[in-house]
Amino acid sequence: MSTAERNRALKKVLEQAFGRGKVRVRGSRGTAYGWVSVKIAFAPRNMRESQELRSKVMQLIAAAKIEIGTYGYDDPGSDYGFGKTINVSFEDCREKHDSHGDQAWRHHLSAEAWDDLYKQEEKAA
Repeated sequence: MSTAERNRALKKVLEQAFGRGKVRVRGSRGTAYGWVSVKIAFAPRNMRESQELRSKVMQLIAAAKIEIGTYGYDDPGSDYGFGKTINVSFEDCREKHDSHGDQAWRHHLSAEAWDDLYKQEEKAA
């Protein structure tokens, strides 16, 4: 599978999960050729949900049998590390803006309580 075919396959699989028009897939050029950046137009609730969604994306890619390259060495002492040649990103987390000051208490809310608070604030605005 060529890089262009891989990128089209990624977009197709991820749009099925996140919605049409919500996924942007870009291949790198030059010395970074083969790397792929995936931007998903979704604002996770917090960093934990963002990490869970990244895991879900990788599961979807594996289930679709789309091969993503690797970099580095499989040696724990390597200076280069080891990983996949993909970068998955989302919009800013919704809770990020409240992480400082007198609103920091919101990070201790459950997911359901956060959603309820968010709805209340939207109504008040």
